[in-house]
Formats: sequence, structure tokens, C-alpha cells
Amino acid sequence: MTAAAVTRRVASVAVLLAAATLLTTGCGDGDGGGKPTGEGRSTSAARNAATRPPDGQATSGTFNSSDIGWIQLMIAMDDQAALLLGLVPDHSPDAGVEKWAKPVAAGYRGELVQLREPLSRAGVPDTNPHQGHDMPGMVTEDELRTIEGTKDAAFDALFLAAMREHLDQAAKIAHSERSAGTDPATKKLAASVEKTSLTWRARLPEATSGRP
Repeated sequence: MTAAAVTRRVASVAVLLAAATLLTTGCGDGDGGGKPTGEGRSTSAARNAATRPPDGQATSGTFNSSDIGWIQLMIAMDDQAALLLGLVPDHSPDAGVEKWAKPVAAGYRGELVQLREPLSRAGVPDTNPHQGHDMPGMVTEDELRTIEGTKDAAFDALFLAAMREHLDQAAKIAHSERSAGTDPATKKLAASVEKTSLTWRARLPEATSGRP
């Protein structure tokens, strides 16, 4: 797998948010070809799909299906990104990459705690409906194994490409949640996730030849 293969996945924000809301019907099947795309789906259709609650998961209180879908998608994405970030100390030769990754990894641990709080408040089980799915911005198990099998410059190229895509998508779907969600605390958390993702994205280093 090349860096281009890691970064080739793109989707419109409207369709991605609909996929997060529909969960099982909006996700790929994990074979690399199941990414949702904008083709054949109008923005109106995506909005209508997003109004239906996820299968077997009723919304509660001030939550709507977009709130729950966004929380579950972000937890799944962050869990995988945290595993990827954990590979940096033993795989990257670049001090700049390691310096960037360390606080970001800590940030994700805190963000995951924050994301699980409203899930608990909504009465939704802390399960992963995206297990094995291939979503934009998600580091899949296959990709994680591939990246884990590399070192040095090859690792940095794949790691940075995967994190770039993750952060771009995290910011986009958080922005969409701010408009589509109804729970005030969740929308406030989405604003924080969007800001943090954009900040980390702006500071994402370029790989260099090695440690100083």
C-alpha cells in the first residue's frame, strides 16, 4: 500500500454525516471499495436519511440521530487514530513527527472520554457499530497493519497521510454536527473537536530525513 492508496478516500460532508447516522447501512463492508461517495446521492436525500434513527438505537432527551451517529463515528475514528499514533515512537525516525504526535495522542485520550459522556447520557451502549467498516477518515485494521509493518521514511509518509485525512474528515463532520445535531452539549463538543482538529492539522509536520 502506498501513501496515495491511504489518501484516495473522499466523500461529501452531507453523505458522510448520513452514513454516520445510518450506521450499518451507510458504512462500507471493509474491503476497501465500500466507501460512501457523493455519486447518486443528493444533498436532500442525505438530509432525509439523516432524520431516521440508527437501527435499534432510539434517541433520548435532547439528542437526535445525528448527535448519536456523530458521537459513535468519532469514537470509532479516534480509537483507530490513537492506535496509529501509538506506533510513532518505535517507527518514526523524525523528531518533528514524534514531537507532534505525543500531545495529539494525549489529546485523543481526553477527547474519547468527552465523547463517551454524552453517549452514556443518551442511554446508548458503548459499542462500535463501525467495527470493520471502511469510512473516510478512518484508519482501517488493514491500513494499521500495513503502516505498522513499515519504518523510517516509509512509515512517516503513510502515517502523515493517514492523520491528514483523519483530521480533515474529523473537522468536516464536526462542523456538520453543529448544524444537524440538537443536543446543546454535543454540539458544543463538536465545535471543540472541529477547532482542535483544525489546529492539529495546521501543525502537522512535513517528514524530514531523520532525527537531528
